Amino acid sequence: MNELQKHWRLPAVIAAMILVAPCCICSQAIPLQQSPPSETPEPNVLSVLAPSLHLGSTDNGNSSFGSIGNGSNVFMFFTGNNDPALDEVVVTAVGDVMLGSTFPDAGGGELPPNDGADLLKDVTPYLKEGDVVFGNLEGPLMDGGSSGKCRHKRPGSCYAFRVPTRYGAHLKAAGFNVMGLANNHALDFGQDGRASSRKTLETLGIAVISFATYPGAHNFLDLEDTVGVIRETRAKADIVIVSFHGGAEGVTHQHVPYSAEFFLGENRGDLRRFAHAAIDAGAQLILGSGPHVVRGMEIYHGKLIAYSLGNFATYGAINVSGVSGLSAVLKARLAADGSFLSGCAYPTWQEKGSGPKIDSEKRILPILRSLSEEDFKQDAVQVGPNGELSLPGVQAGASECTGVQQGSTH
Repeated sequence: MNELQKHWRLPAVIAAMILVAPCCICSQAIPLQQSPPSETPEPNVLSVLAPSLHLGSTDNGNSSFGSIGNGSNVFMFFTGNNDPALDEVVVTAVGDVMLGSTFPDAGGGELPPNDGADLLKDVTPYLKEGDVVFGNLEGPLMDGGSSGKCRHKRPGSCYAFRVPTRYGAHLKAAGFNVMGLANNHALDFGQDGRASSRKTLETLGIAVISFATYPGAHNFLDLEDTVGVIRETRAKADIVIVSFHGGAEGVTHQHVPYSAEFFLGENRGDLRRFAHAAIDAGAQLILGSGPHVVRGMEIYHGKLIAYSLGNFATYGAINVSGVSGLSAVLKARLAADGSFLSGCAYPTWQEKGSGPKIDSEKRILPILRSLSEEDFKQDAVQVGPNGELSLPGVQAGASECTGVQQGSTH
């Protein structure tokens, strides 16, 4: 066993989704291959694993990605720290990301000023605090093509998005190195749209987690099968992060119920049951999206569950009025065993016609605190005055959330 394998086995990122079609979670793990010899000290490593993950290399200032082996589905995540102990990993994560659409208005009327180059500027420093920077890509990156999704449906009852492929560069510039395609807009332009998203992101060196209705995939609603997949992956991994897309949508669905959620005739899952089962099976961080509003956060067996991170950067047709426009950049510090140490919810806000900004009024924080306490009682994440996140009964240090006071107001 080489030094790289000695310090870390194979941390992994798994994504799952709850949608109209059968919902999927990644299946088979690929064993770690021998790394090439090096004359320099081995960096610390966190790997990202998925059957549909394609990766070149990228650098967000703190870390970089690179592949191990030719044609392997295992890709290594290198932290900037050469200390072999690697006692923590920092994950930053956000909810829905849709930077503007050329559908149905092909003339660009639903695209942001300066072609989106400034849309994520205000939040980029906070995103880049993470070793892993994750977002839910709500709509395909594609130029051209056609969509039959909303054909014969009443206007305003159906939405399809088509984000220009050149906007992938904005994601890279903001620090994203993992994007999820497990949502109900990934196939707005069919498999061609999904393929275009994957090609665009992998060319930029952004890891793609893409779980749709592939043959032989695992149904998110089948807990027995899902648990088996997580256990199998955990046997090869030090850190397993599960992201899901589920739950009913809208401001009337901010709470996490104790039962399955149904929306527009779809089973959107029993999220408490799923998240607890995932952690019991070996997952160490759960990241949710789908409701388009922020939901509470829970600590379960020392692991963090963020049930929904809401609308983060959703330009154009997506409703961002009121609470729908409030979100956060989640920063989670994880111990070497994946346990939650502490973190921050950097409060953000957006209004129609603009990108996300740090909110100096911190309006999402009392909402997040209240939702967490009401839904999870003694297991609620503690939310401090500036967004500090800590274990139940533990007060986080103010240094967890730097720069919040310098945010923007509406």
